[in-house]
Amino acid sequence: MKSRASPPCPFAALKAATEAQVVKTHFLKVGFCVLLWYFIGKMGLLDLIFPKSCVACGKIGSYLCEQDRKKIKAAATFCPVCLKGAVGGTTHERCKSKLSLDGLVCLFSYTTPIKEIIHELKYRFVKDLLITVEKEIKKAEILETIDFRSFTLAPIPLSSSRKNWRGFNQAEALGNVVARRLKIPIDSETLKKIKETKPQAKLPRKERLRQARGIFRAISDISGCDFIVFDDVWTTGATMKAASAALKRRGAEKVWGLALASSH
Repeated sequence: MKSRASPPCPFAALKAATEAQVVKTHFLKVGFCVLLWYFIGKMGLLDLIFPKSCVACGKIGSYLCEQDRKKIKAAATFCPVCLKGAVGGTTHERCKSKLSLDGLVCLFSYTTPIKEIIHELKYRFVKDLLITVEKEIKKAEILETIDFRSFTLAPIPLSSSRKNWRGFNQAEALGNVVARRLKIPIDSETLKKIKETKPQAKLPRKERLRQARGIFRAISDISGCDFIVFDDVWTTGATMKAASAALKRRGAEKVWGLALASSH
């Protein structure tokens, strides 16, 4: 005996049509919101909704007001090994070793407003500040005095977990700005961080030096290549020195350090 097929639900077609309409409406709303946000950004209306303010004094208008811009100071030049004055930041002959930095360039003094700019970039992720930083880097006269044409810039890497948490590597973001200024390539792959460490800013000098040993590794043969290791701030130099050692162990010819700011 044949079983009788169930009659089609009279509301099935209506239900399917309703669901399709809901999906279509959802995509239309999303599309409208994306277009609206795009036009708001293009017309500069975002600055009216979320006005920029100076990172140092809070004055509304821009991330760096003209008064605080004038407070930016060029950093002193010094040997990265003995920390005494050196012409152009070149490492003294008596201070050189097989794995040491060959020189160091620090662009600005780690004081207001550079200190606040770096803090906003690193801890509040205000990436729009890179435009402001680039304008100041273009003015850095010391970059005109050293021939870096044969060099490749290697930003100090973050561990994978810290980069995922922060969303980006501020040294890499700033390094791209510096590489454009110097018209040299940037390599974010050769130098890797192989050991998790505590944030350097919270550690005393001895602990910084201790934990920086052996934290980096160059993952390919770079015999005869010249590198600039770049970081946002030079404090004890432990991080850059560890990076230099890692690169030279894999054959790098010259390694200079370059920091946006120096607290020395």
